[in-house]
Amino acid sequence: ICTLEFETRREPYYWILWALDMYRPKVYEMSRLNIQYTVLSKRRLLKLVNHKYVRGWNDPRMPTISGLRRRGYTKDIINNFCNDVGATKAMNVVEMAKLYQSARMTLSDTSRRCMAALDPIEIVITNFEDEAAKAETMSFEVQNSPTDESMGSHMVTMTDVIYIDSSDFRMKDSSQYYGLAPNKAVGLKYHGGNLVCDEVIEKDGKVTLLKCHLDSSEGRPKPKTYLSWVPKDGIRCEVRVYDHLFTVPEPTAQWEDELNPTSEVVHPSAIVDPSIREHVDAKDVDVWKSNIGFQFERMGYFCVDIDTTFSAQTGEGKLVFNRTVSLKEEVFKKELSEDEVAAIEARKLQAKKDLAAKEVRMQIAPENLFKEAEEYKGKYSKFNEKTGVPTHDAEGAELTKSAMKKLEKEKQKHIKLQMKWKKNQNK
Repeated sequence: ICTLEFETRREPYYWILWALDMYRPKVYEMSRLNIQYTVLSKRRLLKLVNHKYVRGWNDPRMPTISGLRRRGYTKDIINNFCNDVGATKAMNVVEMAKLYQSARMTLSDTSRRCMAALDPIEIVITNFEDEAAKAETMSFEVQNSPTDESMGSHMVTMTDVIYIDSSDFRMKDSSQYYGLAPNKAVGLKYHGGNLVCDEVIEKDGKVTLLKCHLDSSEGRPKPKTYLSWVPKDGIRCEVRVYDHLFTVPEPTAQWEDELNPTSEVVHPSAIVDPSIREHVDAKDVDVWKSNIGFQFERMGYFCVDIDTTFSAQTGEGKLVFNRTVSLKEEVFKKELSEDEVAAIEARKLQAKKDLAAKEVRMQIAPENLFKEAEEYKGKYSKFNEKTGVPTHDAEGAELTKSAMKKLEKEKQKHIKLQMKWKKNQNK
C-alpha cells in the first residue's frame, strides 16, 4: 500500500522483481489523507519545529502520531475518522470538522464529566449561611456520565466562595446573552437555585470579584441558563486551548505568514473541581499512551498533558490539560458588537410589526379588501357592489377588464390565506 506519488514507480519495481526472480506482490495506490488547516510536508514540519513555531514534534497542533496522542486523540478516534473518510484515488482535502466530530462522538461515551473555569472570576455568596441552614444539604451527586450509569458518580459541594468562567459574565446585559450580568439571575447547575449578581469589583478595568446572593425561593424567576461553577477547594491548573494551526484551510507557498497566532491559548490560572484529584496523578501520565480525558461541562473535552507533575496525595505540583475539541453548545458565549445587537433587535421589532399587520389584514372581509387594506387605500373610487372588486381608479377612470381580473385573483388569494389563518387560530 502506498500513496499516489509512487504510482509511476510501479513498473520499474515490478521489473526488478522479475529480473531477480522474486515474488511480485499486489500494489495498491491511494491518495494521501490531506486535512484542512495543517501541512504534511516533512520539510515544512521540520521548519515548524526548528523555528520554535510549535513546542516540538509531539506538539498537540502537529499532524504526528505523538502530537495527536498528546492532544487527546485516541486510537479509536483516529480509526473511526479513517473509516468514515475511506480510501480513494481522488486528490482531496478532508474537512477538519470531520475529525472533530469523530472525536466528539467517541469521547462523549468515554469521558468523565467535571466542572471547570478557564479564566475564573471569584464569587462571594453573601447569604450562604442562611441558604445552607434552609437546605438539607449543600453537597450534590453528579453522574460521571449522563448516558452510562456504570461510570459511577461523584460529589460536588457548594461553598461560600465559588468560581465561574469569565465568559459567563458581562457588565452589559442583552437579550441575546444568557450568562450572568449585574442585577441579573442565572441558574447554578446541580444546586438548582438562582444566583443574582449584586456588586461588581474591578481592578485595572478587569472584573476580579462578584458579590452575589442565592435565591432558592419558590417564586423565583426561571433562568435562561444554568452556569457551571467550581467550589473554593478546586484544583488550580494550567489549561492549553488549541485551535487551527493555520488561518486558511489550505496553506499556500507563503504558509509561514498564514500561521495562526492564537492556535495555542494558555490559561495559567484555571481551576477544576476537586472530584478529579485521584485521576490526574503524575505517576499515571505516560508519553506513550493516550492519557485520561475529561469533559469540562459546557466547555469541551480535555486530556491530561505530559507536562503534569501533580501529586494526588500531596496536592503539590503542576496540573496541565490540553483541549482536544470544543463542544458544539458554546454558541451563546460569542460576544456581539453593539451594531450586531441593534440589528438583531431591529429584526425582532420588524417581525412583530409584520405579525401585527398580518393579523389586522386577516380580519378584513374579502368584499372590503380593496377598501380597508393599507396597500389599496386611496387607489380606487368605485367598487362592484356584489364582489367589492374596484371598477374605477382614484381619478375616476374605468379599469380595464384585465386589471379587474387581476384584482379578483388577489381577492381569491386573500380568501385562501384567511381560511388557513382561521384554521390555525382554532387549533
